[in-house]
Amino acid sequence: MAGTDRNTHTSQKEKHMPVGYLDVPTGVDLSKKRELVKAMYEALSEAYPFPDDHRIFLREWPVDSVSQNGLLGSEPARPVFMVHVPQDGNADARRTMVKKMNAAVATAYPLPDIAIFIAEHPLELVAINGGLLADDQQRVEDQAEAYSHIRQ
Repeated sequence: MAGTDRNTHTSQKEKHMPVGYLDVPTGVDLSKKRELVKAMYEALSEAYPFPDDHRIFLREWPVDSVSQNGLLGSEPARPVFMVHVPQDGNADARRTMVKKMNAAVATAYPLPDIAIFIAEHPLELVAINGGLLADDQQRVEDQAEAYSHIRQ
């Protein structure tokens, strides 16, 4: 029956977090962006190894579209990374991840005060294609197994 074998299940249901948004100023070349997202992916996948569908969206803003402390166009811009991840991550893994993320962003964008916000979501609060991830028992079991390895 379609959609019930393990491979179909994995490709359709399990690949839906982490998702991150990096807000930065414009002007970094494509090669630096490639290095940046590779380093960010590696840091994310160490802390959140499951599922392997880590998405990072670079949102670039011209300086005249950013306000800091009520001043439009104020510089230097301060990058912000917001990531939505599955609940049950490990605190030490998060500490390591944010250090690596900060270093990756600072290498590509040598700017001060890089802020990183981590929003962990329980599977009952994440819906993909109209279904809650918590209702997918295989997803719940697979995530618990993957995360048990980083807790050791």
